[in-house]
Amino acid sequence: MAHSNPLSKVHYLIVHPKFGVYLGSAQGRGYWSKVDSVGQPAAVTFPSQQEALAYMASWAVSPPAGVQLLPVVSDGPGYATIAACVRAGAPAWLDPLTPTANGRAQAL
Repeated sequence: MAHSNPLSKVHYLIVHPKFGVYLGSAQGRGYWSKVDSVGQPAAVTFPSQQEALAYMASWAVSPPAGVQLLPVVSDGPGYATIAACVRAGAPAWLDPLTPTANGRAQAL
C-alpha cells in the first residue's frame, strides 16, 4: 500500500525547455536545474498558477520565452523533490553536490 502524505497536493512548477526546472532564488539570482542546480534536491512550487505568474512578474528581468507551468504533486508546502518533478514530466537533475539517499556525492 502506498504511503500518502496529507500535506501533498497539486502545486505548480516553473519549467523551461532549455533551462529545466526553476529551483528557486538566492541573493537575487534564479537557479534552474539544467543551468546551475547548486545541489538542490527539490524545486520550489506554487499553490496556484496565478501565484506562480505573480512571482515571475516580480522578477527584475522578464521570464525567458517558453516558460511553462507544470502541475506537480508536492512533497510538502512549497516544494517538490526531484522524483516528484520527474513523475510530473519534468527533466531530472543531479550534480556532484545533490544529496542522495546514499549520501552526498563527492566532487571529482
